[in-house]
Amino acid sequence: MRILLADDHVMFREGLRPFLQSLSPEVSITEAGSLPEVVEVLDGGEIPDLLLLDMKMPGMVGPASVGAMKARLPACPVVVLSGLVDRDLMVDSINAGASGYIPKKLSGAAMLSALRLVLAGEKFLPVMMLETPAGEAAGRAGGASAPSRRDQLTRRERDILMLLKEGLPNKIIASRLTLSEVTVKSHLCSIFRKLGVSNRVQAIRSFTGDGML
Repeated sequence: MRILLADDHVMFREGLRPFLQSLSPEVSITEAGSLPEVVEVLDGGEIPDLLLLDMKMPGMVGPASVGAMKARLPACPVVVLSGLVDRDLMVDSINAGASGYIPKKLSGAAMLSALRLVLAGEKFLPVMMLETPAGEAAGRAGGASAPSRRDQLTRRERDILMLLKEGLPNKIIASRLTLSEVTVKSHLCSIFRKLGVSNRVQAIRSFTGDGML
């Protein structure tokens, strides 16, 4: 797996590198400190399997730069790394083609789980940035219904919800479904995002209240 890590803070790159190396038995990491350096790497013929972009490094002009990179690398997941917890910026980045938006305040382990989710073909959005203010929620009372959110779940995610309802811990769920614990955690992140909840109890309630499980 080839990863292009672009961030202008050397210490951040050094801190993230060990986690990235655990994504696959064979990981090649190329680093860049600005968007022009990213372009230089790509012009040199190196095509990454995963591109991590710092939103505020030199050369970046917000989501427009994300869109430009995605247009150049249509098959490569582009993930935004940002020190800004900004919901509008996150939404604009996803709309521009990003496969994920990861706040730098997340722990290395949480970032790793998010990246595994992205590499599995899902999108990662931090739950903290998906919570809708009370006033805004009231204004959207006629918006997306619970069934429309449920329709986004994959069969595997529904299987995990069934086991969650039994009160099983991640380790047992992983064993029952022949998955790793990391994969179960990644699926849980996806479930929470799709249902608009922040924990497993809320996820279960969103279903039991509708009689789906």
